[in-house]
Amino acid sequence: MAIQAQFPSFGSQDWIENCCGGLNNFYFNVQQQQKHQLQQSQVQQQCNIQQQFQNQQFQKDQTLLLDNNIVPPFTFRANPIPTNNNSLPSISFSQSMNALDQKQRQEIDHYFRLQDERLRLLLEDQRKRQVALLCKSLEQKVLPFIKLRDEQIVQATKRKMELEDRLQRLEMDNMEWQRAAQEKEAMIVSLNNTIEQLKVNAADDAESCCDMDYNRVVDETEQNRGLVSDDYYCIGGEEGRAEQIMMLCKVCNSRNSCILFLPCRHLCSCKACDACLDSCPVCQTVKKASIEALMV
Repeated sequence: MAIQAQFPSFGSQDWIENCCGGLNNFYFNVQQQQKHQLQQSQVQQQCNIQQQFQNQQFQKDQTLLLDNNIVPPFTFRANPIPTNNNSLPSISFSQSMNALDQKQRQEIDHYFRLQDERLRLLLEDQRKRQVALLCKSLEQKVLPFIKLRDEQIVQATKRKMELEDRLQRLEMDNMEWQRAAQEKEAMIVSLNNTIEQLKVNAADDAESCCDMDYNRVVDETEQNRGLVSDDYYCIGGEEGRAEQIMMLCKVCNSRNSCILFLPCRHLCSCKACDACLDSCPVCQTVKKASIEALMV
């Protein structure tokens, strides 16, 4: 039953039950036969001993009668008187029978204990062999699954390392993008500040860079654009005319200036003329960059 309880799912229950049941039945039958034979031999020995004792007692009685032949035969037959000589052998016979019976019982018990120990050792050895066979069979069946599980663990570990490396690279890229974004934001703020400063200083820069003859510029502007009529001077528009002239492109004198030259920061060219200029038309400084200024 212990083997059955320990291994209930491997298909060896019937074999264990049949094997152990056969051994138990065989052992029980052998015990019964041996016990029956011992009982028969004990009874036979008791009968033989009793028969021998009776024969000896009969011989003693015959000898006693022959020695005491003076006693009438009818008196002995009619009134048998028990004597101490007859009672003593009966007691000794009973004691000897009891001792013999006890000795035989002890021998039988010792034999049974010996057989029980042998059977126990046999069953234990058989159980160990069955357990070893079952373990070997299970190991053969489970070994492929163990190998597959080990391979999956190795693959999972490798995949984990790859994901960790990728995560580290993404974190580094994120930090770089954040740093670049901060730099771009700082550049945008700086450019906005520069544009605001240029808007404030646009008038002063235009006045400082105007070294041309005011009358010549006015004449050229009137000829090219025809913006000023004869009645303009009559209505007193000198200030508006001067501001409009300062905002004209210093190259074509027809479009408003919207390009800021760097590094001199002169607002003196239109967008169309900026593509053909390599230097500032006001101070002749080499142009490194140009920015379109949106005038509101």
